Amino acid sequence: MRTIREMLTTVILMSAFSCFAAAQTADANKATSDASTRQAAPAPSATDKLSPKDVRQAQIAADTEKLYQMAQELKAEVAKSNKDILSIAVVKKADEIEKLAKSLKERMRSE
Repeated sequence: MRTIREMLTTVILMSAFSCFAAAQTADANKATSDASTRQAAPAPSATDKLSPKDVRQAQIAADTEKLYQMAQELKAEVAKSNKDILSIAVVKKADEIEKLAKSLKERMRSE
């Protein structure tokens, strides 16, 4: 029978990787559609402002990276913990990851 720790780790890592994969797919689709709909544009200078869509995409990418890092940290903490008992810090980290994953998922869907 699987321990609670193994199940929690599996669920958290699966949600983190699915969000990461969705962001990567969105990036690839955006790059493909941008390349096919416009010709070569001049490189943006430091004074150019980013469009709201670009800012949103950058935030999603940053949050996805943060989610991935948090999942890796959680995995390491779970590996260090006792086989039958999870620390409060591990549970809190899992809650943070879950909140971030849900928030990220909602922002990806709202496009």
